[in-house]
Amino acid sequence: MIDRRHFLAAAAATALAPVLPAAARAPLSGSQVPGIYRRKLGDLEITAILDGYVPLGAKSFSSTDPATVGQLVAGAGLDESLPTSVNAFVVNSKDRTYLIDSGSGAWSGMGDTMGRAEANLRAAGIEPAQIDTIILTHAHPDHHEGLLTAEKTARFPNAELVIHETEHAFWHDDGILSQAPAEAKPFFASARGALAPYAARTRKVKAGEVAPGLMLEHAPGHTPGHSILRLSSGSQQLLLVGDSIHNIVLQTAQPEIAFVFDADAKQAAASRRRVLDMAAADKLVFSGAHIPFPGFGRVSKDGNGYRFATADWSYTL
Repeated sequence: MIDRRHFLAAAAATALAPVLPAAARAPLSGSQVPGIYRRKLGDLEITAILDGYVPLGAKSFSSTDPATVGQLVAGAGLDESLPTSVNAFVVNSKDRTYLIDSGSGAWSGMGDTMGRAEANLRAAGIEPAQIDTIILTHAHPDHHEGLLTAEKTARFPNAELVIHETEHAFWHDDGILSQAPAEAKPFFASARGALAPYAARTRKVKAGEVAPGLMLEHAPGHTPGHSILRLSSGSQQLLLVGDSIHNIVLQTAQPEIAFVFDADAKQAAASRRRVLDMAAADKLVFSGAHIPFPGFGRVSKDGNGYRFATADWSYTL
């Protein structure tokens, strides 16, 4: 038991203790740990790879009630700048290595807080030449510019590229490009430039199994060919939802909240609700490109919305 006499005696002893030199203190690091995190799914190993973050800002989101977004941001204690993860994922099977999205590479269209995917991939012990297949959820710069080196050559020399046929066709359609607003045209140039070095090894697919245990599902709205992936191994399943969700607090509470870069906000909201319904009904762990790193969690129904809970840390693999 600690009483006043013991407390004062301890305090006096502390005051008389020798002062350690400043050199004994651990210096400030000034740098964060590598952005990598692994989970096991049956025979598959999934590694989340952090590319960085982008400050989207609360004004990037909108609701039919203008006050809704601000209220949700304040209620969750969030900063209105909404720093938002940019994540990619590696899926290792016994004989193949798949990369889901590639990060932003040297692209700096949203600032210099991204572009770390390759360094974190190497920190995870994976070299670009070891990637067998790259699966793009969609062709936006923070997902595909990492396909390129700074010299605009293919960063992944041995990889096949898999993309939904609707997504590929959209970005390569000259008619759509000619009618696109001026601010959207650079996105077409970016998509075409990033995909070009892989043209001879691109597989354009419909929804379905694109590799053993990797099922691609069409979830349009954010872009016309936006897709998600359902991973299966044995009795276990996991969803990688791409850009179905850009803010886990806002868009689970109200899935109809739109994001400024959605090509079709109404369709994106319908896809988002379908994905969340599926995750809740099947009790699936899921993650996505913009859920706070590493992003793995579960949702449950909560009135007309959903409640997100971070998945337990994987202590073993």
